Amino acid sequence: VSPAPLPTTSGRVNEHPERRQTRASPEEAALDMRTRLRLVAFALALTFVGTACTPEEIALYIESTAPTRDVLTDDELLRLRMCESTDNYQAVSPSGTYRGAYQFDQPTWNGVAERHFPWLVNLDPVDVNPWWQDAMTRALWSERGAQPWPVCGKRV
Repeated sequence: VSPAPLPTTSGRVNEHPERRQTRASPEEAALDMRTRLRLVAFALALTFVGTACTPEEIALYIESTAPTRDVLTDDELLRLRMCESTDNYQAVSPSGTYRGAYQFDQPTWNGVAERHFPWLVNLDPVDVNPWWQDAMTRALWSERGAQPWPVCGKRV
């Protein structure tokens, strides 16, 4: 049997005084951030290893995405992607016009690819690996901000 809820001075009821949320100290927050960064690095490494990328392909990705890598965080990309496609990198709009996790139309995709990643020109976004769709989105965001995503861009 769990203990009865206890009233607080504000009149709200807490489950139990020992379960109250507290803020992390700066040291704990820094440790948490380092842990998150390690997890992201590990996830990227697994992604590249799992897809059997060569060292040259990994170097190409790192070099070519460096200018726009910090434009959107992974969390911001996830919010945009969830709104646009419910996190589905193979999503296609009912009309077939908008494709991929971020719902690019082909002319926009080709334009961004020409300026940033020429090897992606004329490829269908749904056929491109997720990390390239993310990179294309960061590149387009670096040029035009939320404008290409008038509804979902507001959630970023």
